[in-house]
Amino acid sequence: MIEDDGLEIFWDGHASVRVADNGFTVAVDPYSRVSPDFEADIILVTHQDSGHFDPDIIDEISTSRTVLLLPDAMKDVEVPVNDVEYLGVGERIDIYNVEIEGVPMCNEYHERGQGLGYRFVMADTSFYVAGDTGLFDEVMDLEGRVDYAFLPVEGEYTMDIDEASSMAVKIKPKVTVPYHYGEPFFDDKDIDLRGFKAELERRNLECRIMDTE
Repeated sequence: MIEDDGLEIFWDGHASVRVADNGFTVAVDPYSRVSPDFEADIILVTHQDSGHFDPDIIDEISTSRTVLLLPDAMKDVEVPVNDVEYLGVGERIDIYNVEIEGVPMCNEYHERGQGLGYRFVMADTSFYVAGDTGLFDEVMDLEGRVDYAFLPVEGEYTMDIDEASSMAVKIKPKVTVPYHYGEPFFDDKDIDLRGFKAELERRNLECRIMDTE
């Protein structure tokens, strides 16, 4: 966990990220095989692939006040939450005073528009959770607008560490966190996280390699 001015920032494993502010929780891509027991006020789903969209865990962590945010491409998908909003690339929405922005998420396995990355702001701290993406033209739009960037690094269905390093250099977040690697899908892949961290620090960018909770 990372603590930052009252915020608690978690990487639960795979693509699952949580940010909590005195019990108020935003969860991105919660997944049954990695997510612990908690209640979410806002749930963001990047796309419909297994490991990212998990209706069972969404049902478990939802309460009567939970808002589920999905990409426009998932408008026909059945979900276990009554309060559902949809977002497109470049669109913004305010939910419980959390400003959320849809960011492109695309690569050779995911067509543009199939899913979203998310930039969101909680307690004046900005987060970017990239999802299953590669580099995209609009990445420079995030420059100077991200405090914590969660970037995928496994290199099979997303960016590898070289591409993720290039994205971090373009965005210039306060802290870069590699994610989307290790258990339960990529535990047999050898990813040079220490080299990734060293490369970013050589460019005066902070990198935090998080443990799962």
